[in-house]
Order: sequence, then structure tokens, then C-alpha cells
Amino acid sequence: MIFLADFLNSGIRLTTPILFAAIASMLSARAGVLNLAIESKVLMGAFVGILVAATTGNTVVGVIAAAAAGAVIGAIMAMAHLFGVDLVVLAIGLNILTLQSTVFFMRSFLGGVGTYKPDVDTVPAIVVPLLSDLPLVGSVLARLNWLVYLAYILVGLIAIWFRTRPGRHLLAVGEAPGAAASAGLKVGRTQVLTLIAAGAIAGLGGAYLSIGDLGLFTRNMSAERGWIGITAALLALNKPAFLIPAAGIFGLASAASIRLQQFDVPANLTQFIPQGAAFVALVLVGLRAKSRGQVARLWVRSSPLSLRRKTHRPAPMSTSTQGEY
Repeated sequence: MIFLADFLNSGIRLTTPILFAAIASMLSARAGVLNLAIESKVLMGAFVGILVAATTGNTVVGVIAAAAAGAVIGAIMAMAHLFGVDLVVLAIGLNILTLQSTVFFMRSFLGGVGTYKPDVDTVPAIVVPLLSDLPLVGSVLARLNWLVYLAYILVGLIAIWFRTRPGRHLLAVGEAPGAAASAGLKVGRTQVLTLIAAGAIAGLGGAYLSIGDLGLFTRNMSAERGWIGITAALLALNKPAFLIPAAGIFGLASAASIRLQQFDVPANLTQFIPQGAAFVALVLVGLRAKSRGQVARLWVRSSPLSLRRKTHRPAPMSTSTQGEY
């Protein structure tokens, strides 16, 4: 029972940053934008969050700064989208730039490139009355702070918001932007605000990694969690109802890889488990025709590079040419 409780507790905590990233990816996709820069927002949120928390001595301020850092990257993507920039290429550039910039700042100002561990407290855990006193449930809920609960509650709030008028406007923009614009909806403004909000949510995932759980920052701390979050959103069909189970698969896979190391399982095999789960999920998404069509539509809307080869049609004959026959 103790092993099961610890395993579930570890799975919940490891699911949290993936869930934040999945929420950000889902919101962007439902607004009609393929957001592949989630990884950069998670990483920048982790770096800025612990830096601000160490400077101010306040973890709440650090979490807010992490969300703001993610929102700034989201705003960059939003402005680029308005000007017709290829968001796929931009996202790849942002991911690389963020990784290298954090390494540069660590080397230049923090005295190293490996690990930055300031004297800062992590976000304190929340003790749930009554539930924390139960034998199994109390162990499962141990060491969970408010960022964990926020991630799971946020999924429910977004599901409810999708049923409201503004939420339905966002869904309409994502499904048929031309029809939404004809109906008087502000397509550009909706997508801009959504990308900024998605960036802030992804930044919260980074804040959980650095100041919510470990109290330190390491190079490439996001460790592909942004990409795994995108995969989880695709596996959940970009629907809030399936988002927590989809993200939980990867969180539990990561927890299993950690637990298996206690039984002398080769590290190369245990480290492959989360990536293997992501690969299987992508295969399942690819096998589903509806999911393939959704990803293709998002790609075409976000990138000028068409996925289909253009067919060259013969030019119509002019009127003078037709008269000769």
C-alpha cells in the first residue's frame, strides 16, 4: 500500500507540468493555431520563476514572473501570427533560442551551466482537511502544493468556459475562422489573447518544475515536457474531458521509470519509458483519420508551407484563341 501511494503521489506530481503544457497546447489548437513553442515557454518559465523567487524571496512573485515570461513568448508568437510569419519555423527557433539563452545567462551571471540552486524555499504543500488524515489518500495527497491543484482545477474551469458565450466564440474561430469573421467575431484578437494565455499557462508548468517541486534550475530543465504536453493534447483530441487521463499516462510512465531504477533496471531502459509512451501516443493519433485531419488543418493555418503538392492546371484559352477554332 505504501509503495502504491508513493507511486501515485509521484505520478500526480510528474503529471502537473505536462498537464500545464497540454492545457496550453489545447487552447492554442482550439483557437486554430498550431503552437509548437510550448517547450520554450515551460523552460523560460522555470528559469525566470526561480530567478525572481531567489531575488525577491517570495515564491508567489516567482510564479507570477514565470507566467509573465511565458506570456511574453506567447505574445511574440501572436504578433508574428498577425503578420503572417510561419509559426512552425518560428516555434523551432524560439525553442532553440530559449535553451541557449538560459545556458548563456547561467554561464555569464550565475557562475555555471549545470545547476543553479539558490537559497529559496519551494512552494509549500497544502494539507487538505480530513482527506490528509486518511491512510491511503493522505499519502497520495502528501507534498502537493497549490500549483498541482491549480493545474487540475484549470482543466475543469476551461471545460466550463467552453460552454459560455466567449468560449464558444473561441471554438468557432478555431473551427471556421472565415465563417467566424463573417459573423462579426474578432478572429485575430481571439487568437492573440489565446496565445498569450496559453504562454502564461505553460510558464506555470515551468514554475512548478523549478520553485514548485525541486527548488533549483538545471540546463534544459523542461526535458521535452512541452513536447509531451503537445502529444498529450493530441491524444486527448484537444478536449478537456480527456486531458487529465492523457497527461496522466505520461506522468505515471515517468513515475514508473523512476521506481524501476530501485530494482536495478538499466537506466537506458527506464529513461526510454516516457519517450516510448509518447511514441505510442503519436502512433495512435496518426492512426485516427480525424486526428490526422485536425493536425493537418492546424499546420496549414500556422505555416505557409502547404502539406499537399500543388497541381498545375492548364491556363484557360483566351477569347481570341477560342475564336480561331
